[in-house]
Amino acid sequence: MNDIANLTVFLVEDHPVMRLGLKMMLEEKGVIICGEASSIIEAVNLIPASVPDMAIFDLSLNGENAFAALEQIRKLLPKTSLIVYSMHDAPLFVETALQIGVNAYVTKADPVETIIEAVHAVSLGKRFMGPTISKTFEERLADTSSSFAKIKELSTREIEILTSLGQGLTRREIAEKHCLSVRTIDTYFSRLKQKLGVTQNCELIREAIRVNNCS
Repeated sequence: MNDIANLTVFLVEDHPVMRLGLKMMLEEKGVIICGEASSIIEAVNLIPASVPDMAIFDLSLNGENAFAALEQIRKLLPKTSLIVYSMHDAPLFVETALQIGVNAYVTKADPVETIIEAVHAVSLGKRFMGPTISKTFEERLADTSSSFAKIKELSTREIEILTSLGQGLTRREIAEKHCLSVRTIDTYFSRLKQKLGVTQNCELIREAIRVNNCS
């Protein structure tokens, strides 16, 4: 895999030890780490200036998910490849990332060498799914009657709201987290219930927990 030497890669990871481990492993293969970020704000501000060949993103950064940042980077830098390296393997996260246009999705449950395989595959213009995801992902996509199929209709913001609900946050906490009013959150809840085919808030909560935790 010497053909990944001299690729420029930007790392987005809020755990310093994990970020250092990734950096050392990639640099051993000749990859050039052109920048690092530990928060969404840093990533959005620094990546466009770096214009890397690839950016490797953790999805959870200091309690916030990185979907909006990924979406913004995809629009600003369409030629920069995006790789997700996350602890999350739930359908909600995987499908949302692929909708945004990530080129690879690897979980932290996969062997550490998998991230090198992902970088290599993406450098060749291929899409890459880590073994934890690829074992069951095709079956999930084929199950058009499941709620997993319905999440394809959700916007990035709707997914953020649903994720927060599945984490046990109240309406007011969700509103504060996303800098929205409680009334706006209620509107999102109504829209989510319609799209997910449920009628009661308790059903929406159950669905939010299920899609956040199913594997």
